[in-house]
Amino acid sequence: MDISIIVPVLNEKGNLRPLYDAIAKAVPKEYSWELFLVDDGSTDGSRDEIREICRNQSNVKAILFSKNYGHQIALTAGYDHASGRAVITMDADLQHPPECISEMIKLWQEGGEIVFAVRSDDEHLSYFKKITSQWFYSILKAISQLDLIMGAADFRLLDRKVVNYLCQYKERDRFLRGIISDMGFCRKVFYYKENSRQHGRSKYNIGRMFKLALAGVVSFSSFPLKLCSILGFIISTSSFIYVICIIYDKIVNGAPPGMASALVGVFFIGGLQLIFIGVLGEYLMSVFKEVKARPLYCISEKISTDRD
Repeated sequence: MDISIIVPVLNEKGNLRPLYDAIAKAVPKEYSWELFLVDDGSTDGSRDEIREICRNQSNVKAILFSKNYGHQIALTAGYDHASGRAVITMDADLQHPPECISEMIKLWQEGGEIVFAVRSDDEHLSYFKKITSQWFYSILKAISQLDLIMGAADFRLLDRKVVNYLCQYKERDRFLRGIISDMGFCRKVFYYKENSRQHGRSKYNIGRMFKLALAGVVSFSSFPLKLCSILGFIISTSSFIYVICIIYDKIVNGAPPGMASALVGVFFIGGLQLIFIGVLGEYLMSVFKEVKARPLYCISEKISTDRD
């Protein structure tokens, strides 16, 4: 198999047939290809649509999860099962233009082991998502050693060699953009104009975006822990100086220490302590999940040409 295309699906019934037709037109005729549809617990009839497409198209395979595991895990399942010499991942909503597949394959043939597709415009994004995305990428690049490309999401091509290494990464809270950026290999980038969504709505709400961002920070940076230590040192030093000032004021002026300033200091330090405990808790929870070593996902049904 030359090309494997992985598409996570979550309530995308109206987009699936147009997606297959667009991909079939986009893949150059000289390449054999397969489409992997990974259903992440859809409830809108997408599963029945996937079964119907698999019955009618011999090059379409499907993995149906037992429940919703999230977009990153759905991509991981696709990587685990894809057999192509090159593996492309894209969204099911057609905002990632299938016609870009030929350009990705061309760059792969020119030696690109990782081909990133980067949005050249953001007119379809809300102002809030634009700003938060820019902040997140800028902050994560600053506090980690990741060479993240601004605007590069999960529309990309990986060479089989890269996929084989990627499948060895088993962490639970995964940030694939960071993992792939951290792997090295020869990278190539091209720019595309994002299409508008035809059916359904975006599944990346604020909660999912925050969870993905948190996974990226915890997985690739220890800066929050270092920040806790730095702030703790600053507060301790400041408190010591403040105590000296109070003692001096008491001796020289006989003025009693102010109750308001004492209460402000208590609440301020108490709040910081809770924040520090929360930061430590996130790292401990990450370790706790890894130690349990549970499967990343459970498959309720697998559909392919040999019906395995």
